[in-house]
Amino acid sequence: MSIRIVIGGLKKEVMERAVRQAGGDHVEVTVTSDFEAAKKIKNGQADYYFGACNSGGGAALSIPIGILGYGNCATVAKAGGRPKQEEIEKLVQQNKVAFGMAVEAIEASVPMLVKALLKKHGLA
Repeated sequence: MSIRIVIGGLKKEVMERAVRQAGGDHVEVTVTSDFEAAKKIKNGQADYYFGACNSGGGAALSIPIGILGYGNCATVAKAGGRPKQEEIEKLVQQNKVAFGMAVEAIEASVPMLVKALLKKHGLA
């Protein structure tokens, strides 16, 4: 089993590399637009969305919020903020499926997020 993650937003290549490094063989990664990514989740073709923008909550999540609903989306790291493992694990346990972060926090946020998702799915 592997977790299917779709990536949209800014710095997609940095995000993709971070997801692959953190998840290894347990993740399948698709880089696309935020619109296509959210549709893939809604249609059951992907499990989770990761997106980045300058603020971490605006453009990274606006399309997923519109397609998937506000309650399914969460910001894990805002601009100037640091991600926290316990907060991320709580969001994952609340069954959020779309996660936004500031571009400056990709390298810190993605490993925490992937770790929490692997743990939830019994792959950690």
